[in-house]
Amino acid sequence: MPVLLSRYVQLFRTHAGNDPTDKEKVDWLYGVLTVLDAKAGALLAFDGLLIAGAALTYDKFSDKWVSLGLILLSLAAALLSLYVARMSYAFLGNIVPGHADITGELNSLEEVTERRTRILFVAWWLSIIAVYCYIGIVVIHMMTELKLR
Repeated sequence: MPVLLSRYVQLFRTHAGNDPTDKEKVDWLYGVLTVLDAKAGALLAFDGLLIAGAALTYDKFSDKWVSLGLILLSLAAALLSLYVARMSYAFLGNIVPGHADITGELNSLEEVTERRTRILFVAWWLSIIAVYCYIGIVVIHMMTELKLR
């Protein structure tokens, strides 16, 4: 059993005293995907703000590469967020009509959930790095402006 689902089963056993049904497992994994989708959407909007801010600073700085790097960093985070939020359910192809065993769907669904969780984590860190870079750029620009006066 993959890691994500085994943690859920352990948690379920602790609180309910028995194993969850396959339907409860599928419902939980779809719930996790829904949460990931919402978080990716919010991160995508935030990355859009970072890109807009970096685009505004592009004209203000003599070193254009810094602003371009910040734009590319934010774009990378946005692209990863788009991947997480995309509507793709290839794991549904693992369902065999007429069979009660949905192990193939569960395993595929969990792999998709774990992969999207890892990708969202990377996108989040790229956004955090972009924020710190943006703060650094603004502070450096303010310091140079104060020295010129």
